[in-house]
Amino acid sequence: MDDVLWKSFFDTCARVLGMGSRNAWQSSSWCSWTTFDRLQCDAGYWTCGFPDSSELRASYIADGGTWGQPFEYHQLAHVIVPAHFYWDRVSPDGFQSGKKSQPIAELSRALHDVGVPHRLTEAVLEIKLY
Repeated sequence: MDDVLWKSFFDTCARVLGMGSRNAWQSSSWCSWTTFDRLQCDAGYWTCGFPDSSELRASYIADGGTWGQPFEYHQLAHVIVPAHFYWDRVSPDGFQSGKKSQPIAELSRALHDVGVPHRLTEAVLEIKLY
């Protein structure tokens, strides 16, 4: 995966899956990701909606957007797009929760069309580079 393919991946995700948000209940899309540096530190993953196309630069995701901080494409080690994601929130009306679906088969077709290599299962679409 080079920077061009990563940018194409994120542009396609934004187009097919819709607007991302830091809060799952507000988000049309959801993913988790980690970087090579993070794998060496604590093997943790971040979770969030996908960045908007306006947040994508030639070689990185911009600071201060949906993902909150910049991520250089070459540092991305694993991105997971679940077929479904759970959300919950506490509002003045009480606790609310639900599940949202993502069209990962449609996303896979769109990614094939732009030449982005990935893996698709019933549960997830992923790009795994480690």
